[in-house]
Amino acid sequence: MLGLGLWGLDRGTMWRDESATYQMARRTLPQIHDALGTVDAVHGLYYVLMHPLLALRPSEVTMRLPSVLAAVAATALVAALGCRLARPRVGLWAGLLYATTPVVTHYAQEGRSYALVTAGAAGATYLLVTAAGLGPGTSRGGRRAGRPTRGPALAPGPAAGPVPSATPAPAAGRAARPAAGPAPGSVPGVAPAPATGLAPGPAPGVALTPAAGPGAAVRPGEPAGEGVSPAAGAVGTDVAPGSGGPGARGRTVGWRWAAYGGVVAATALLHVFAALMLAAHAVTLCALRAPRRVWWGWGSAAAGALGAVAPLALVARRQSAQLAWMHRPTPGRLWAVVEKFAGPSALVLAVSLPLIALAVIRPRQRALTAVALPLICVPTVLLFALALHRPCFHERYLLFALAGFPLLAAAGVDRLAEAVSGRSRAAVAAAGALAVGCAFVWQLPLHRWEREPLSRQDDLAALSAAVGRLTRPGEPVLYDPPKERRIAIAYPRPLAGLRDIALRTPGPASGTLYGVDVGPAELLRRLDGARSAWLIAADEPETRATKAAVLTGHFRLAYSLCLPGIRLERYVRAGPAR
Repeated sequence: MLGLGLWGLDRGTMWRDESATYQMARRTLPQIHDALGTVDAVHGLYYVLMHPLLALRPSEVTMRLPSVLAAVAATALVAALGCRLARPRVGLWAGLLYATTPVVTHYAQEGRSYALVTAGAAGATYLLVTAAGLGPGTSRGGRRAGRPTRGPALAPGPAAGPVPSATPAPAAGRAARPAAGPAPGSVPGVAPAPATGLAPGPAPGVALTPAAGPGAAVRPGEPAGEGVSPAAGAVGTDVAPGSGGPGARGRTVGWRWAAYGGVVAATALLHVFAALMLAAHAVTLCALRAPRRVWWGWGSAAAGALGAVAPLALVARRQSAQLAWMHRPTPGRLWAVVEKFAGPSALVLAVSLPLIALAVIRPRQRALTAVALPLICVPTVLLFALALHRPCFHERYLLFALAGFPLLAAAGVDRLAEAVSGRSRAAVAAAGALAVGCAFVWQLPLHRWEREPLSRQDDLAALSAAVGRLTRPGEPVLYDPPKERRIAIAYPRPLAGLRDIALRTPGPASGTLYGVDVGPAELLRRLDGARSAWLIAADEPETRATKAAVLTGHFRLAYSLCLPGIRLERYVRAGPAR
């Protein structure tokens, strides 16, 4: 992932969203605070994090490096999830599949928050898995089937009384003799071992596991609770050896839930739609029938995270006009997200979707399916439903859900490999890694395209250079609407000689992204004496060309050029200038 992220990182240009990051992060912290009250509050934490980085070296590569490192962290966490929920080869394949998906490298090389959000969501999911005690063999009801214990459990009888116990085995070649009376240091009420050549006790070094309740046998000198492990552990009952007993275990699990809540809150503060992962995690716990204590820990952490994010959600709702360019989604948009996340080439999609279906229909590791499938489906369906009311559906808002696809595909390969192959584990793991490499080579043209300037919506460097070649220093220029001023903000050198005649207050001083313009009357007054003016207008049918309407009464259109995303027009005065 690190290699793919650094490959072609410098495209020589920014696109419009990256230009917003570039200009906002380079403002002072008070200026960032003022602007967030009117626009882009949902990206506020990301701008603050980028501020010291761009203060050291303001460049496109510096702006994109955090996204590369976040993609590396997300890849490692996806692999770790596969290892914990299934086996190491599943983690290997899932990590490789994630890293070689073209849409992952797209956002890994973009100066926006989405790669960081994905890493945060993957980290929160891993913390959920560890705090809830999920792992291989976790079945419905929150129990792990066939999990080995650290020692033979001694179940208490129906009433308090003596229970059978085991004595340590004697030295080799010596038979145990029946004792005439209790041996020094023996436990009263525990029967001695029979006089056989082999003692029935555990092997040396294996600790006895006392059962809870009266009559349980405890090895003399062993602290209460040491070495305890249930034969079939419930979710949330993992205890490390030497953890210090139930009290220490409760504190450890509590810190895990606190870390989970903190990571969820920080991720949702980077982008508020990341809070949808909480719904996916709730479905995971429902599918595994988690016990009450797990629900209590998760609920406390989720409530704290939502409380921290609620103010941002309220501010973002007031700024929802920024998404006015979006439309209500259609079912085809859902398929487009699946195609990009699981493909996107037809051949890779045709292979990965049956593998995902195999992992879902005939799961070997139920815990992995219970984690990955809700992560894919729940946020996507919820955001789609929300977008029907208020358009806000886009693949980048769901990038954190992509981790479920490689996990399920790798689990499907593992299920298939066990059914058809009897070779060694190393050979199977290598064959799967080779298959991922072949898929990467097949999609290599898509990876190359992601590193081209035209892979984004616009090329601000090329637009600035084109305008600079066609204009002369000192000529007036108008930006319609003001957001087209981003060309001059991102690449000011080719346009340095032009006069931004409509600007009243620059963006940093006005608390806006692109500044505040004067009204029509003041604009005409400023144009007095000008024989011509350039207009840089958005090439969007729904955009109202307010400045073009002002110019039409006193100027005539003499020149027009369509560039990607904008129209460059030159107006000359219709009558003599005053």
